[in-house]
Amino acid sequence: MKAVLVDSIYSISNWILRFLYAHLLWMLFSVVGLAVVGFFPATVSLFAVMRKWLLGETSFPIFSTFLSVYKKEFVKSNLLGLLLIFGGAVLYADLLALQHTTITFLQYLYFPVLFIALLYACSVLTFFTMYVHYELKGLHIIKNALLFTLAMPLACAKMVGGLLIIVYVLITFPGSIILFGASVPAFYMMWTSLKAFSRYEQKRTKQLT
Repeated sequence: MKAVLVDSIYSISNWILRFLYAHLLWMLFSVVGLAVVGFFPATVSLFAVMRKWLLGETSFPIFSTFLSVYKKEFVKSNLLGLLLIFGGAVLYADLLALQHTTITFLQYLYFPVLFIALLYACSVLTFFTMYVHYELKGLHIIKNALLFTLAMPLACAKMVGGLLIIVYVLITFPGSIILFGASVPAFYMMWTSLKAFSRYEQKRTKQLT
């Protein structure tokens, strides 16, 4: 009994250190890229590490894996990231314009555009998990993230709901944001996505047979 307790404490402590280390690497590589061009490759690298952990790989060198993905995906992730930012900015500007317009016809467009914006936000969350899980080129990642959101709305709702709980806990304990603010949400998003990807692939297989 004592041995089991010791093993459990060791395992929990080990995972806490892993999450802490991954978060610190994410912060470091984001800063190295001056945040503007460091955020997207650092985030992709973080999700790549989380994916490996969730697939049962725990003995790989975290730093060298993070660095390798960061360098390999630096240009691609930043270009796609700029497109995501641009798309989000356009939708936000449209919502502001529709919110303050006095033209009756345009006022009716507010909620449809709001729905599109929410769909877009969910697609952005799926973007990172799909980026590291599938071998997709360029815009196909964004397109498939959007299609997946439309095909699996419950999975996306589960991801958003879980993230809201995690964010609430992190805000409740502010110090935890500094220690695990990126790694814990990324781990949950990757875990949710892997399960959803598996169900989606099984669904597609049944449809094709």
